[in-house]
Amino acid sequence: MTQSRLPYSINMRLRASQIEAECDKSLRRLQVDTIDLFYAHCDDRQTPLEETLGAFDSLVKAGKVRYVGASNYLAWRLAEADAVSQTHDLVSYCCIQQRYTYLRPVPGASFSPQVAANDDLLDFCRSREMTMLAYSPLLTGAYTRSDREFMQQYQGPDSDACIEALRQVSVELNATPNQVVYAWMWRHTPPVIPILGVSTSAQLSENLGALELVLTDDQVSRLNHPTAY
Repeated sequence: MTQSRLPYSINMRLRASQIEAECDKSLRRLQVDTIDLFYAHCDDRQTPLEETLGAFDSLVKAGKVRYVGASNYLAWRLAEADAVSQTHDLVSYCCIQQRYTYLRPVPGASFSPQVAANDDLLDFCRSREMTMLAYSPLLTGAYTRSDREFMQQYQGPDSDACIEALRQVSVELNATPNQVVYAWMWRHTPPVIPILGVSTSAQLSENLGALELVLTDDQVSRLNHPTAY
């Protein structure tokens, strides 16, 4: 009987030998036969995309992996990878996992080695109907905790307006800012799947409560364009 778990990531160079070795180690460690989603966790520009995608393709054909995803890639690199997959009839990345939250990073902000989603990436996902998964969506609690400050990379000229719009919508919905951030992502175009992380049952209940929120078109517009109100 085939078993699987979702997801698992690799955090090494993307040479074929390393991808195959890490996959086998993961299968043994997880005690499963198949990994549902196997990530190229960081872009490796020193290894040809043909080699990387060829290794992933072999794993899929061998039944060790069902789908492959990318993480911390720029839009143009995803486009290159997609072209390589089409040209050589190889498996293609089905999703992109990227740093993303409601607040916009200031222009030129760096999170190295992480890569934040930008308009180019969102447009790529929209045009290719690629799923995007957002990590660090709540910025380690900064939206709701007084003891957590927003990172400097998010303290831009429109940050105060965004936070005020988030506060207003939260009050209107009798919800927490965290819940509104999640609901906003689900109403996003393209839709964004936030990666949830909790350390207490209360946090889990709060996160799940976001599923009951329904944002109006007006609320979405105010969140998207806070400086216009």
